[in-house]
Amino acid sequence: MERYEIRIVTEQDSALQSLIQGGQRFALAVPAGIDASACASASSIRFLPVSARSLLDPVEAMSFLTWTRFAGRHYGTIVCLCPIETASVLDGLLGRLPGLVRSSTAEAGDLSREASLLADVLWPLVGTQFTALEEFRLLVAELRQKCPWDRQQTHVSLLDALLEESYEVALAIQRNSADNLEEELGDLLLQVFIQSEVARVEDGFDICDVIQTIDDKLTFRHPHVFGTTSVTSSDQVLENWQKLKLQEGRKRHFVDSAKLLSSIENALLCQETARSDGFDFESVEQAYGKLLEESRELGEELSAASIDERALAMELGDVLFSALNVARLSGVNPVKALQHSFDKFRDRYGRVRTFATQQGVVISTASQEELERLWQLAKNA
Repeated sequence: MERYEIRIVTEQDSALQSLIQGGQRFALAVPAGIDASACASASSIRFLPVSARSLLDPVEAMSFLTWTRFAGRHYGTIVCLCPIETASVLDGLLGRLPGLVRSSTAEAGDLSREASLLADVLWPLVGTQFTALEEFRLLVAELRQKCPWDRQQTHVSLLDALLEESYEVALAIQRNSADNLEEELGDLLLQVFIQSEVARVEDGFDICDVIQTIDDKLTFRHPHVFGTTSVTSSDQVLENWQKLKLQEGRKRHFVDSAKLLSSIENALLCQETARSDGFDFESVEQAYGKLLEESRELGEELSAASIDERALAMELGDVLFSALNVARLSGVNPVKALQHSFDKFRDRYGRVRTFATQQGVVISTASQEELERLWQLAKNA
């Protein structure tokens, strides 16, 4: 059992005043709506239901016990400032903790005994996989409220970190490093939770909604597991997956650029490693010269009488790698640059499709001249 001090009091006693005056960190549990001066001094606040009996609801009790462990681990001292009846329930819920300091006015009545029986069932679950995600959500929410940096983050400002942590996970897998993978998955999980915490305030959904959405999606897309569909191979699974995506209205016309980003990040890390060893171009102009050289070699390969696909792939890779060097040395984020071009093409091609439909043009059978006309029309729209 975690060791931390918990005080259940029905009025602001001398110990609480000592915490406030000494500027010590402590967590505070008080009924919602209470006017307590201690609230301004608490490091973390948990609002209790006004009705003491509401705390005997298993969901409410489990939520409170999870917060108790979280607050105790991070702040060391918890003060529960509440009416006598609520104090009696808390006394029963927290009675097994070694660091509990009871109020002299709290009585072991029926509510306390009922709470004690409930605690016998719930406490063994606290601190296990059953509450791990909730404790982490509390941590992220606390950072969002208390840390100036966390507080000012938005979906957009967190995007670079989300991408970076995704790349780090990919690199850990490529390196076959279990310890590194464990750490990097935690960093990536943080990004999911903090994005969800931003969304809780700004967009009206939270991490529970995120989990429920992916749960529903996976259930729907696995009818061979949860329904009556029969499959005999992974190819059939993937075929059904695409059909079900179409039923959801998720039609895709382009390869997701995100699949390319881990390779870009790997290339940039490779270039930065060489730079740290002193092996690098002296200027962006030199890097651009190398890009032109590689482009000429690519052109020669494309114009060869007989195209060697392996050699063509290598030359194309050299061009892309050289372009990344130019981006790095010129201070341009290549991921953002690629995303900008991707978005621009996607939007223009969307207009091409719209104009083609309006004018009765079938893209798949149209001439190059007709396609170029539609492209210029979309470009100038």
